[in-house]
Amino acid sequence: MKHALQLRQTQRLQLNAQLTQSLRVLQLSRIELDLEIRSALDSNPFLEETGFANASVVDIDPDDLANSTASPGAPSPSPADSSFDAPSAEMIANETRWDEGGYPSYMSTDGEFSQEPDRSVWADPVRILQQRLLAELALQRLSPSEALMANALIGCLDERGYVTASHLEVRAILKDHLCPSDEELDAVLQLIQSVGLPGIGARDLRECLLLQLKRLDPLTPGLADAVVIIDSHMDLLAAHAYPALMEKIGTSKEDLAKAIALIQSLDPKPGEQISPKPTETLVPDVIAKQVEGHWTVRLTRRDSRRIRVNDSYRDYLKTPDADTRKYIKDHLRDAQGFVKSLEQREQTVLRVAEAILAIQQNFMHSGDHGLKPLTLHNLADTLDIHESTVSRAINQKYLLTPLGVYPLKHFFSVGLGGDTEDRVSARAAKARIRKVIECEPAEQPISDGALAKLLGAEGIPIARRTVAKYRDQMNIPPATQRRGIRSL
Repeated sequence: MKHALQLRQTQRLQLNAQLTQSLRVLQLSRIELDLEIRSALDSNPFLEETGFANASVVDIDPDDLANSTASPGAPSPSPADSSFDAPSAEMIANETRWDEGGYPSYMSTDGEFSQEPDRSVWADPVRILQQRLLAELALQRLSPSEALMANALIGCLDERGYVTASHLEVRAILKDHLCPSDEELDAVLQLIQSVGLPGIGARDLRECLLLQLKRLDPLTPGLADAVVIIDSHMDLLAAHAYPALMEKIGTSKEDLAKAIALIQSLDPKPGEQISPKPTETLVPDVIAKQVEGHWTVRLTRRDSRRIRVNDSYRDYLKTPDADTRKYIKDHLRDAQGFVKSLEQREQTVLRVAEAILAIQQNFMHSGDHGLKPLTLHNLADTLDIHESTVSRAINQKYLLTPLGVYPLKHFFSVGLGGDTEDRVSARAAKARIRKVIECEPAEQPISDGALAKLLGAEGIPIARRTVAKYRDQMNIPPATQRRGIRSL
C-alpha cells in the first residue's frame, strides 16, 4: 500500500470562546446563574455590582402569587427577586444564628450520652430523626452495652424511619466493643420502637404498619382484621382482591371495609413526620400576565443589569509593564464577554417564552386540557434557531402563570392524530384521562378500552395501549385495582 500526502480543503464550524460561554450561561438555572455571577464578580476586577434595585425589570404582584396554584409536582411559587441587601454590622451583632442553638443529646462511642455542639443538623433529615431518638433514649436506664447497641441501630435508620441493616451488619459495626446476640439486638430494637413515633425502627413496611396497629386501642373498629391482613395477606390487599381477602380472613364486606380504612390511615413513612424533607423554592424566570386582553411575557429579573464593566482600570493600559497590560486586556475582554452572555441569555429566554405563550394561549384559561402539540423542532423553526438552543433556553427555566409555576418544558408535548391541524397534545390527553378517572364511580371504574373509545368520540384518537401507558406514567392503577370495596 502506497502512502502519499494530500491537501484537502474542508469547512468546519468551530465555537469560539465567546459563543461557548454564551451557550453555557444560557442553560444555567436561576440558582446556578446567581453562583456564576458571584464567581465572576469575585474573580474579575473589571466587574462590579450596580445594585439589586436596578436589576429588577418587573415586580411580581403578590396577588399573582396568592392566586396561582402549585403546578403538578412543583413547589409553591416564590417571589421573583430572591436577592437581599447585605446585613449591617449591627444586624449581625444582634442576630441570633439558627445554628448556634442547643442540640439534642447524642451518644459517644463509649456508650455515654453527651452534647455535640458546633454541628448543624439543619440540612440532614436523617440526623434530626436519629438525634431525636437518642434524646428520648437518654431518659431510659440503659447499660453501657445497651447504649452501644441502641446507638448502632439508630445510626442505621433512613429518612423513613426504617432500620436498613441486618443484625449481622450491626454486629460488624460493634465488633470493636461487643458482640451481641440476635436476642439482645431484638430487645434493644423493641425499646427503640417503643419510645419513638409508632412505626419507627421497623425493618420493612409490614413491620412498620403492624407496630402502628399495636399502639392503637384494642377496641378500635377493624383492628383485628387489619392485623391479620397486614401480617399475612398484604399481597391480596395490594391487588385489591377483596373477595379473596374476605374468604381468607372470614369476615364480612362491612368489616373488611373498616379494616381497609384503618390500614389506609397508617403512615408508611413515619420518620418523615420528625424530619420532613426541605421544600424546594422555585424562582420563576419569566412571568405571563394579561394586559388589556392580551397575554404578555416578561422577565422577572435582568441579570445583565446587576453587573457592569468598571472602566476605571483602562488607565492602566498605558503602563509600560507588558504583563500588567496583558492582565488588564484579558480581564477586560472576559468582563465584556460575560455581560454580553447575560444579555444574550435574557434575549433568548424571552424570545422562547414569547413563542411558547403565543402557541399555548389556551393553557392560560384551561390548563393542560388546552395544551397544543409542540416540539423543540417546531419552535426552533418558528424562531429560526437551532433545536439545541431551544433546549438550553428551556432547561431549568420556569414560567409563572395564573395557574401556578410551570417549567418551560411542561409546554412541549407530542401530538396525537397524525399530521392534521386538529391534533391534540399528549399532555392534554393525559389531563383528560385523569379527569375522567377522577369522576368515575367507585363501584364501576372505567377500563382502558372504554377510555380510548370515550376520548376517540371527543376527537382524541388514542389506542388502548397508549391509554394504559399514559395511566402508568401518572401512577394511576388499572380499573381492577381502582374498584372500591363497596362495589362488591
